[in-house]
Amino acid sequence: MKRLALTILLSVTMTTPCFANAAHDQAMSYILADQDRPREPGDKLYTSEIPEKCPILLDTTAYCSGTHGSHGDKMQRGHVAYTEASYGSYMELYEAVLEEDGTYSLGRFIGQYQVMDCGYGKKSSQAGKSRVRPDRGRIGTIETGETVDVYFPRYSECKEWMSETRGRVFALFINDAKG
Repeated sequence: MKRLALTILLSVTMTTPCFANAAHDQAMSYILADQDRPREPGDKLYTSEIPEKCPILLDTTAYCSGTHGSHGDKMQRGHVAYTEASYGSYMELYEAVLEEDGTYSLGRFIGQYQVMDCGYGKKSSQAGKSRVRPDRGRIGTIETGETVDVYFPRYSECKEWMSETRGRVFALFINDAKG
């Protein structure tokens, strides 16, 4: 109800030129503050009016097997497996802090990573056939963008990653990053 009232207020005041910018800014701050915090992988944390600039909550896993990604690239620290469409792009990962109400808030900056592998993940609840694993009847969680899989050279680092993140992170895609 609050969001509907603010939307109506915003549309009415936007027609009055002298109040348009101030009303828009104030209404958007209320709307953004009223957003539910993320609970499930794929939920966004609305910190911006531009959805692409909002961190997304993801499950995270870690792997150390194999030395080359799905495109033949040599895997190294700072590489991750994510969706095929994001191959080559950069993301920043942040700690996902579990709150008492079961939602997540944005924590400390962990680091910048590059998507240099595409994987399957675990079986997703979404329908469809896997492109990465044709022997599987469903799409995997890495393919659907629910999970980011971080590469480490050693198994001990994988265990440490999972212990530190408890299996959840926020990811923010950045277009202008340099490796």
